[in-house]
Amino acid sequence: MKIQFLGTSSGSPSVFRNVSATAIGFDKSKEWLLVDCGEGSQHQVLKSQYTAYHLGTICITHIHGDHCYGLPGLLASMSMSGRKAAVNLVAPKKVIEFVHNAMQLTDLSLGFDLHTHIIEALNNKLNFDDFAIEIIKLQHRVPSYGFKITEKCIPNKLRLNKLTQQGIPSGPHFNQLQRGFDVNFSGKLLSAKEYTYPSWRPRVIIVCGDNEKPALLKPYIVGVDVVVHEATFTQSDLHKVGIHTGHSDAKRVAEFAQQCQIPLLVLFHFSVRYHGVGQLDKLRQEAATYYDGQLLLAEDFESVSVAKHFSQQ
Repeated sequence: MKIQFLGTSSGSPSVFRNVSATAIGFDKSKEWLLVDCGEGSQHQVLKSQYTAYHLGTICITHIHGDHCYGLPGLLASMSMSGRKAAVNLVAPKKVIEFVHNAMQLTDLSLGFDLHTHIIEALNNKLNFDDFAIEIIKLQHRVPSYGFKITEKCIPNKLRLNKLTQQGIPSGPHFNQLQRGFDVNFSGKLLSAKEYTYPSWRPRVIIVCGDNEKPALLKPYIVGVDVVVHEATFTQSDLHKVGIHTGHSDAKRVAEFAQQCQIPLLVLFHFSVRYHGVGQLDKLRQEAATYYDGQLLLAEDFESVSVAKHFSQQ
C-alpha cells in the first residue's frame, strides 16, 4: 500500500507545489484511488507512477475549488485514454452536480460509467474490491470530510500445524482453502476461516480534507498506520490570518497525533507563504516540538510506503 502526493498546496498552486491531490495504490492491483482533484491534477498524474487509465475511485473531501476543479479535465482524459471500466466518484452533492453540469455544458461524454456516491447520504462503509472507505465528518468553513481507507484482498496463509495435527495431508484442497473457499475433504467440510489467517494485518490510512479540529478523528484512530492531515499555517501565523479560515496549525495537529500515538503523521496543504527551499522549516520545527513519532512534511510527488505488520499464528 503506497501513498503518493500529487499536490500539497493550499488555496492556489505555486511553482513549487500544485493544489490538493493524493494518490493511493494497492498491492498487486493496477487500480488506484485519488483523494481530491485540484486544478491541474491530470498534469500531476502524468508525472507520477500512476496512469489515468487505471484510476478506479475518486474521493473529494469538500466543495472548495482547490480540491475539485480538476475533475472534469481528469475524467475527460481518462475517457480519452480508453478506459471502459466503471469509475466511482465519492463526493459532496454539489461537487457531483458541478461535474455533471461541466459535462453537459462542454458536451463531454465518457466512455465508462461514472458511479456517484453522495457523501451526505452515506451512512455505512463503502466496500470496493481492494479497499473499504469510512467517511469522517470534519470541521471547516463548509462541510468537509476525511476518508479512512482500509486495504482488503490480503493473501491468506494456511494453519499448517492445525492441518497436520488433524491428519489432513496437502493437496489441491490446500490451494482452495488459501484462496478463501470452504472445501469438502474425505467427507469433512473444511472451513477456510478455520484453517487460514491473513498474511498481515490490514493497513489503514486516514486522509483528511480541510479541518480545524483534529480531535474529530479520535473515534476512528485505533489501528491506523498513517494520518495525512493539513497544516496550513504555524500557530502564530494562523492567529495573524484569523481562525475564521477553518484550518489547522502544525502545533494543533502534532499535539493530537502525540496524544493518540499515531505511528506516522504526514502534514500537507501548506499555505503558499511556506513554499520554496527551506520555507517549511518553521512548520517542521513546530510539529516536531509537540510530536515525537515519525513525521513527514510532504513534497509534491513524494511517496510513502505503508509497512506490513505480519501475522504470527
